Amino acid sequence: MTMFKESGALLLFLMVLTIMPRHDPAQAWAGGLNEPPGEEIQISVLKGTEEEDPVIAWNGKNYMVVWQSNRKNPDDYNIYGSRVSPNGTVLDPQGIPISTAFSNQIFLDLAWGGGEYLAVWQDLRSRHHWEIYGARIRPDGTVLDAQGIPIAVGERNHRHPQVASDGKTFLVVWMEENPKTGWDVAGVRISPEGTVLDRERLHLAETQGDQAYPAVAWGNDRYLVVWMDGPPGAPLKISGTRVTAAGAVVDAHSLTLSRSLGGPGYPAVAWSGRQFVVVWADKQPPGINTIPGVLIRSSPKGVDLEDLSLPRSANSHFLPSVVCQGERCLVVWEEDQSQGRPMHGIEDIIRDVRGSFVDLSRAPVLVSEVMISPKSVGNHFAKAAADGDHYLVVWKDYQTGTAASLGRLVTHAR
Repeated sequence: MTMFKESGALLLFLMVLTIMPRHDPAQAWAGGLNEPPGEEIQISVLKGTEEEDPVIAWNGKNYMVVWQSNRKNPDDYNIYGSRVSPNGTVLDPQGIPISTAFSNQIFLDLAWGGGEYLAVWQDLRSRHHWEIYGARIRPDGTVLDAQGIPIAVGERNHRHPQVASDGKTFLVVWMEENPKTGWDVAGVRISPEGTVLDRERLHLAETQGDQAYPAVAWGNDRYLVVWMDGPPGAPLKISGTRVTAAGAVVDAHSLTLSRSLGGPGYPAVAWSGRQFVVVWADKQPPGINTIPGVLIRSSPKGVDLEDLSLPRSANSHFLPSVVCQGERCLVVWEEDQSQGRPMHGIEDIIRDVRGSFVDLSRAPVLVSEVMISPKSVGNHFAKAAADGDHYLVVWKDYQTGTAASLGRLVTHAR
């Protein structure tokens, strides 16, 4: 039996939630900021619909945020988006339809490169298997692929797509079922014209056991793909491999990145200009999830690893994300505040969106904490992008009773 079993059905939580009082973020900001976080930005809040799981990218002028929404059909999710200016103005308040195909489009990612965005998602239009589709989006919000680009289709389930760009083309990676080995990690490159460049998908991880939930970033003339690795009979670990712009896999044997014997998973990766920064969630005794990390630098021997120490608390930390602007990085995660409460469903989950600023230009590395969205029902899946002056953090929130996509600008102290 594999660690990640495809259920064949999408479980949707459509519930009426208990609304918790909001806290003033200006009372919760830490020394890592030179100003309090900005006001919450309502990127997509529609009464009675689920506007959830936003992801974000920056193109040098505006942010693009894309999310999944059931506004068209309560039983299905489609993909919508909006541009957001550097000052937090939502430029497309009604949302741009990116994919409104039959059935569900969920679990998406977004990257900028070569003068356009590429959004990718998990798609059930075949009615039989989850597939990976994508669409290019111009800076003005024009969608170039209304029917979607088929990236990984056919037999087997394909899940959890992630995308990065080398500035010219894109690399899309995902996890897919393999009846012989379990879940594998595969990928293809996409041209600026929306063409799949690799006739045979790139086989990034296909050893026995499950390799799942990949993440990808570009830096130092290489992509770094990382994933959650579950070899048979061994503790979970975080593994990775480097891929060239031409699609060549650099590391024939994957790199072991985690040094923990806990339960590491759900990695995220970014490039700081000199090194890759990889973070993940890790269960440590007595059962508390923390956010460890590692810095990865190229060396004559291959790579050098250096542990990254992030703040720890008595609360569990989940699903980190990381973005860098030069040597200043922001790690964000959701942090459980539900201890002692009955937990029957998502309506009982009270979480913060928290973060740590990481200044890699200093020795030792300077880390400072920041509160982004304090103690609310359903704070989930925080993601961030950077514009050179600010970070825009986006997340799913339930303060209106149904899922909404919210955001907040934060600024690193200089």
